[in-house]
Amino acid sequence: MAAAAPVQRPVRRQPFARQQAMLALAVLLIGALLTWFAHANLNGYRQQLFILCAIYAIVAVSLALTSGFTGVFSLGQIGFLAIGAYVSALLTMPPLVKQPIMLPGLPEWLATFDTTGWPPQAALLFACLVGGAVAAIIGLLVGAPLMRLSGNYVAVATMGFLIIVHSVLNNWGAVTRGARGLSQIPTSTNPWVAYIWLVIAVYVALRLRNSPYGRSMIASRENLIASRGIGVNVLRTRLLAFVVSAFLTGVAGALLAHQIGAIAPTTFYFGTTFTVVIMVVLGGMGSISGAVVGAVIMTLTPELLRPIEAGGAIGPIQYSGLYGLSNIILAVGFILIMIFRPQGLFGERELGLALFGRRTPQQEWAGESIAITPELAPEIDEPIPDPRA
Repeated sequence: MAAAAPVQRPVRRQPFARQQAMLALAVLLIGALLTWFAHANLNGYRQQLFILCAIYAIVAVSLALTSGFTGVFSLGQIGFLAIGAYVSALLTMPPLVKQPIMLPGLPEWLATFDTTGWPPQAALLFACLVGGAVAAIIGLLVGAPLMRLSGNYVAVATMGFLIIVHSVLNNWGAVTRGARGLSQIPTSTNPWVAYIWLVIAVYVALRLRNSPYGRSMIASRENLIASRGIGVNVLRTRLLAFVVSAFLTGVAGALLAHQIGAIAPTTFYFGTTFTVVIMVVLGGMGSISGAVVGAVIMTLTPELLRPIEAGGAIGPIQYSGLYGLSNIILAVGFILIMIFRPQGLFGERELGLALFGRRTPQQEWAGESIAITPELAPEIDEPIPDPRA
């Protein structure tokens, strides 16, 4: 008898990998061109809007990393934003402003620490790294007990963390100056710095999502009991996402402090928290691209709608000043999106060919093909030989 021909497994390819890489490069180049244009041609006000879009996009990506990947809904993200802002500000403020008469609670080494002789961008980089590291350490200490919770319990617990941070900032006047906040912070954040940190945040989030840790996070989000049953360390994966998210948010806080040059506790409370949550929900809880797009929409739209509050005309209809109208329009638009697109603009897909195709991110990671017809499965070049032939 003739030996049976060996069964040849079909080679599964990822036909979109190269196209997606090219698309990612194109997005980076477009972002760099927009950053160059903003830095070279826009006035100060519009440059600040561009920087704010990038900063809030970093925060939204960080929140998507925690809430979208692991399913742990955190309401304390702005607490890490505040920590990064205050720590970085205390490092870069001139020693003249940190004298004991102004901030008597500062340790001597911090009160005399001087970065005024450093290059501005070197001082900002140092402040961002230290602010992010302090936020990550606090995130590790806070997250170790909180990441054991699930559902509404963790949302309430993280909101308690935000309240604690806000209370400390308001009442520790010897270090934070209380409700008056800190001022005379060097304004060294520019569009290029904000854009580079946004690229780093998106890259880290995507790399983490595509790693075994990311798949473990998504598994624990989809079915907690089943993921534990197959050996996923739920606490470790959740804590990793929480700490990385805290670091990136702390960096965003440092950028924000060095953009406006003054910070106060009122900036870091429920109003900012709900705005960032809307950014993530609007874009899609499981999408990094959606978080960036949601941040841009929620940052620019209020500014674009503000002129209509001063009054004007819609055809023959004249109307006087209607202050608050922009907020009403935003709220109605958000309600409509939640009715007709409850998963958000992007759902769990990323900006790329997968957004328009039939493959989910999970299937892209596993290299699976869900095609069931030759027209939809061009990667299968030949049929599997029959071993009985």
